Amino acid sequence: MTIAAPKTRVSAHAAEALVYNIQGRSMVRKNRSQLPDSPFALAESVLANEIGQALRDELGASRRATKTIMRWTGVSDTTARAWLQGRVSPSGLHLLQLAAKSASVMVVVLQLTGHRDLEISFRLQEIEADLDDVVARIRVLTGPKT
Repeated sequence: MTIAAPKTRVSAHAAEALVYNIQGRSMVRKNRSQLPDSPFALAESVLANEIGQALRDELGASRRATKTIMRWTGVSDTTARAWLQGRVSPSGLHLLQLAAKSASVMVVVLQLTGHRDLEISFRLQEIEADLDDVVARIRVLTGPKT
């Protein structure tokens, strides 16, 4: 089974917030949090939306997607649906659990934290794994060499 690389991209709003802060302009409002000594600012609602979109892109918006999130993280049905709909963002251990299980969530985390170089490496690892799978299937279909 070949898994396509996730097509998740950070929204224009999140990217704009990062650019403004990198240029020394403050976009931090009452509903935003900022890391100390960092030009990085991100609204909780933006994070929730980005994670929700990544989950919907990878899993869909079905009941099955909710059950998958529940199985991955051990959260309740209500929490899983809130994450999937982008109303609330996971934090701490739950965010790490989602990133470990979902390539799309991992890509969003890497993009939002400014680690595009790691994102490329991550995608290359996925492609290599897919190629290994294809080669193994070809070998099964062609049979042993005599």
